[in-house]
Amino acid sequence: MHSQRRIVIILAGLVTLWFFFPGSSDSSEFHDRHGLHEPPRFFGRPDYLPFHPPALPHAGKRPKDPRWAARAESVKEAFLHAYRNYERYSPFPSDELRPLTNESLTNFNGWGLTLVDSLDTMHLLGLKDDFNRAVSKVATLDFTSMPRGTYAPFFETVIRYLGGLLSAYALSHDPILLSRAEELGERLLPAFHTTSGLPAYAVNTETNETRMNGGMSMLLAEIASCQMEYKYLAYLTGREEFFTTVERVMDLMKASQPAHGMWPTIFDINTGLPMNALHTVGAWADSAYEYLLKQYLLSGKTEHRMAQLYMKSMQGILENLVFLSHTRNLLYITDANGLIPSRKFEHLSCFFPGLLALGASTLPDTIMSSKEKELHMWAATHTCWIMYADQPSGLGAEIVLFDGNTPGEPNPVVGYEEEKWTWHLEKWEKSGKPGGKPPGVGNAGPPLTSNENVQMDYTLWTSSYLLRPETLEAMFVMYRTTGDVKWRNRGWQIWEAIESKTRTASAYATVFGVDAVNPPRDNSMPSYFLAETVKYAYLITLDVDPWPSEKFILNTEAHPLPVFTWGDKQRHRMGIDDGPMIH
Repeated sequence: MHSQRRIVIILAGLVTLWFFFPGSSDSSEFHDRHGLHEPPRFFGRPDYLPFHPPALPHAGKRPKDPRWAARAESVKEAFLHAYRNYERYSPFPSDELRPLTNESLTNFNGWGLTLVDSLDTMHLLGLKDDFNRAVSKVATLDFTSMPRGTYAPFFETVIRYLGGLLSAYALSHDPILLSRAEELGERLLPAFHTTSGLPAYAVNTETNETRMNGGMSMLLAEIASCQMEYKYLAYLTGREEFFTTVERVMDLMKASQPAHGMWPTIFDINTGLPMNALHTVGAWADSAYEYLLKQYLLSGKTEHRMAQLYMKSMQGILENLVFLSHTRNLLYITDANGLIPSRKFEHLSCFFPGLLALGASTLPDTIMSSKEKELHMWAATHTCWIMYADQPSGLGAEIVLFDGNTPGEPNPVVGYEEEKWTWHLEKWEKSGKPGGKPPGVGNAGPPLTSNENVQMDYTLWTSSYLLRPETLEAMFVMYRTTGDVKWRNRGWQIWEAIESKTRTASAYATVFGVDAVNPPRDNSMPSYFLAETVKYAYLITLDVDPWPSEKFILNTEAHPLPVFTWGDKQRHRMGIDDGPMIH
């Protein structure tokens, strides 16, 4: 018995040595045995990364308050209702489920988008069997096979697929997830084979052919919302090309940042230079600003130039894009063409209060002064919640238009400077700061109901609710950063409206006409509903954040990526960090 045990121990030791030092075995054998591609080509296996990091415990712990515990279970049931019917009616690898007709939809590459986008939500909810079943399907994906003439949209594929695979790996440490992530990241790299180094709109992952989406231009969000995913992938694999390829985009952004800090929304794919004069934090730009701060935080606060770019851009946004409504003192953010505001307020912009709060709560004093932190928290207001609470359905519209002079009216630019929040802020400070808070900050007033004959200050421009997560995201971040339960309660109020007005027999559906008590439903359930909206609703119910910002940073699709720190050699070889930023 003892001799047999010694033999087993010796064999185990030999296996262990072979596992960590495979010697001359070829890369294909390494891939087959470990679910990984060839050993990292640039650094070798990073000396700062354990080969098998310890498994993380289940994240979402049950709330102590029975009321919130019941709410957490109800959100979990909502996820299961939608996801398992997606599994039932949308055979893998279909991308999405049509929630009214129970038909499958292949609209994002045909790689099982909803499944991949939902992996970390399953992990958060403790759905072990569903997660394992999904991973077994991910293992069958082949990103190297794509019919000629079809293309994977780069931006959406990175934030949804690559981000989903990386976060699921970070939480579970299942090597097949890293294998698929590395394979996908590599197959998407030809998108950067452009004159400027900016990514093309889409790429065929088999032929390496790229395609543009009309003209030779790319949107700001499309070029600057891949860095988190690729840098974390570089960290995991040690492959320099993943980092340097996306960092070239940041070089171009730094070189082209205007004096006011805000980038235009369209870039020339050949020259790498901006092409227009429209500035916004909504569609076309949103996640580009988000990723500036989050790259800095994800790197363990070592990529200092990202913080510098973020601070300069936030100053310009607060000075030029944040306005105050005439009657209700609603603080809102709009877009501006040539710095002339349109007064449109997009649901997509409702991530912004959460971004401001995240920055104010995480940036060190050497980067953001206490006065700046106060300013950013003041600007992180409740107007996005009001957009929901004002409507009979309890749901927020896609776009509203605030009152004021608009292009096409007589003297369209007259008076808009006096609508800027910074103008009111300066006036308030000169008046001795009456009330202790500037205009637009705090509880400016209750939401309005449809039977009240009161000035709303805005009209609905696009009255759809597309199951979007941005306002729930902001409520969650505001609650975690301030500890004020009003944000938690408001977030839950929003979720109750979503549950009541969008649920179907098999899933959840987008709606149009939020100004109706029961708005008609549309036949669409985007994958981000399970990846983001449901996730934020569940996170709001938890007493303790399972992914605190000192340990995890969420990408723009709400996929949590672990905070990491580059080793000194890696920072030197890849040119990371120009030294700490001093305020």
